[in-house]
Amino acid sequence: MSGLYDDNFGSWHDCEDEDTIEFYRQVQNESVWKICAICNNKVKLRPQYNKCNSCMERMERGCEY
Repeated sequence: MSGLYDDNFGSWHDCEDEDTIEFYRQVQNESVWKICAICNNKVKLRPQYNKCNSCMERMERGCEY
């Protein structure tokens, strides 16, 4: 399995490890379609999240919204 991406945690780099793959699948199974509270894009997030990884990475780098 090559690299993976999801809206909760971004890029998954260690995709050869079975535990990582299992966790990725669990995250995908628990995720639901939502509108990101920052960019208003429709993304697949875990129910307790309301912002996508792309927006959160930009915030961590100091970008303002």
